[in-house]
Amino acid sequence: RRNGVLQTMMRCLLHDDANLGMSYWGEAITYANHIINRTWSSVIDQTPYFMLYGHKPDISHLQTFGSYAMVNIPKPQRGQKGGCIAKRLRFVGIDTNSKFSRFIDSSHRIVLSRSAVFEEDADWSRIHSNDTGVYFSKDPAADVTQPGDQDSQVNVPS
Repeated sequence: RRNGVLQTMMRCLLHDDANLGMSYWGEAITYANHIINRTWSSVIDQTPYFMLYGHKPDISHLQTFGSYAMVNIPKPQRGQKGGCIAKRLRFVGIDTNSKFSRFIDSSHRIVLSRSAVFEEDADWSRIHSNDTGVYFSKDPAADVTQPGDQDSQVNVPS
């Protein structure tokens, strides 16, 4: 039953809310599970998180899946003086091993950051435009990133 709830939530996150392709199903299902573990359950009369840890979960970090955010570029990666200090990326969840948020960039790589300002009310129809410097191809397979990228902040999805 729980798996069915996760799959339904994942499909809603990908298609209805974020308009992202199925290539991000792993991100969506991980984030859906993160949310469900912090949601009250009538079966156990509490949240699964409270049952495991004995205190209420902090939900202040939850954001809308697929929402846009201005993500800070670390100083060593900014380039010359006067360059951009942030990039507009899309939120795809919370990193399970750290307190970082997970974002996708224009080349469909995962970027981890704790420094972002979210645009919860952004218009989803702008996803295929490049007027902000971020372009998301309609074909994710065309933009597959190869291992060996110099950017230490970016993890290549597998």
